Amino acid sequence: MKSIVNVVSEIRYGKRFYGILQSKDASSIAKLSPDVKAHVMKSLASLAKFQGRYDEWLDIVKRFQLKWSNQNKSFKTFQSIIESESRGNNLELMIKWVTDVSSILPLEYKNVLFFNTLTGLRLNEAQQAINLIKSKRK
Repeated sequence: MKSIVNVVSEIRYGKRFYGILQSKDASSIAKLSPDVKAHVMKSLASLAKFQGRYDEWLDIVKRFQLKWSNQNKSFKTFQSIIESESRGNNLELMIKWVTDVSSILPLEYKNVLFFNTLTGLRLNEAQQAINLIKSKRK
């Protein structure tokens, strides 16, 4: 099930790039970053399904050789961090860096650093979570 954030994002990208389905010219997608490209492609696929034009969308994807993002990208990134001891970057060094940096930060910033490190939330998500925690505490 899609979250409301994903749905809003799909609608936004769909509105911005719907002309690709009209013109059947997806050359502008190739210029986008991989993450944005994936969002645009998902949005256009949903829009094409809604409009009953999904076959046209598949033709566009094939003609412009568009590729979906690699779903295992996050896991591979995590795995490369953990297994990077041969390059001198290991988990202990990462923890030492967080500890060293936190030792010179004021308490409030140190708590935010630890919260973000432990949760892995995106910056805006972490800010919303911290604001929610602070408001509920009162």
